[in-house]
Amino acid sequence: MTELSLRARFVLGIVLCTGVTVALLAAWGFWFSERVEQSLLNDVMRTNMRLYVQSLERDPLASPPPSETLKFYRGGSPDLPQELATLAPGCHLGVAMGDSEFQVLVQDSPAGRIFVAYDLTNHLQRRANGWRWFYPILGVTLIFIILTARWASRSILAPVTGLAERLSGIDPRRRNVRIGAEFSRHELAPIAASVDRLLERMDGLVEREQSFTSTASHELRTPLAVIQGATEILAEQTRDRPAAQKALQRMRRAEGEMSEFIQALLLLSREQQIETEPGEYADVAEIVPRVIEDLNDLLDGRPVQMACECKVTLRVQAPKSLVTIVVSNLFRNAIAHTMQGSISCALRDRTLEIKDTGSGIAPEHMQQVFDRNFTTRPGGYGVGLYLSKRICDRFGWQIDLSSTPQGTTASITF
Repeated sequence: MTELSLRARFVLGIVLCTGVTVALLAAWGFWFSERVEQSLLNDVMRTNMRLYVQSLERDPLASPPPSETLKFYRGGSPDLPQELATLAPGCHLGVAMGDSEFQVLVQDSPAGRIFVAYDLTNHLQRRANGWRWFYPILGVTLIFIILTARWASRSILAPVTGLAERLSGIDPRRRNVRIGAEFSRHELAPIAASVDRLLERMDGLVEREQSFTSTASHELRTPLAVIQGATEILAEQTRDRPAAQKALQRMRRAEGEMSEFIQALLLLSREQQIETEPGEYADVAEIVPRVIEDLNDLLDGRPVQMACECKVTLRVQAPKSLVTIVVSNLFRNAIAHTMQGSISCALRDRTLEIKDTGSGIAPEHMQQVFDRNFTTRPGGYGVGLYLSKRICDRFGWQIDLSSTPQGTTASITF
């Protein structure tokens, strides 16, 4: 179930409380008016009964008191309706006579049994009309309550909405942003002050991180440059030794991979989005075969066949080094978990799919595979897939993993 917003809950709460209150007050009002009206009617009937009985005590042939609403009958009288003749002494409600209902008061006196009847037709009609008008009035009242509650919610929650909009409008790339002064004159000042303290801490963290990455960029590139120069000298000195040249080629590839890896880490560690140079594209179909060739030695003689089917060209606007890191990490993961069988990849449309026949990933681990420092491989660091996921998220690529005991399938949709 979708959780209601604060404004919706506020409006709903006011409508429910006010609506229930209005309904209870209306019901109580009807009940009270009925009780009062019934009490008055009983008093009128008893008073007229008493006057008529007193008149009969003085004159057995006395006429009943004049009344437009009350009818008087005497027991045994020819005009006594059959419906009243069987009534016992007391007050009787809802006595039907013809098309009307009557309230009848019966009392025994020295002059015989006396009946006083009140026609309830007008009373019942007024009651029906009252309930007929009650529902439209209740509906109009609820509409008025809803509109009032919406207006009140906008007024009451305006500072909260303003704070939320102000927070959502903060550019994460900007530093030294503070909002406390804007909300210093109302109840949200403590919250704004807390946000300012948090922003101040974040600014400090970002500043230290940027200082570290700047230093690390220099410190890490310097030894790589030394390694690159040394390999160039060794290459000149060992031209006539093929075995040494092969080892040097692996060293050069490793140095290149390390350089690309450092570049990716430095880019991802910064707050700002990675921006590619205009016209900077990477061809996935060219990168995949080179990655397979570079990683083939990791099989270490295992009976695993690596195959690639990349017959289409797929150029994406991103640094080649970052695309290489993503693809390489997926292949490394497949190699690490495949002891025999095959590892194949296919490039179709804008999706690269890599399948292996390895041990698979346990279902309880599927939600954690992209978490930092999570690994199921002894000696692993849990960085590869985490880094790949971050790169994909930065460029809007979709990376997915599905697994069974017979193997794992990884796919990237660029």
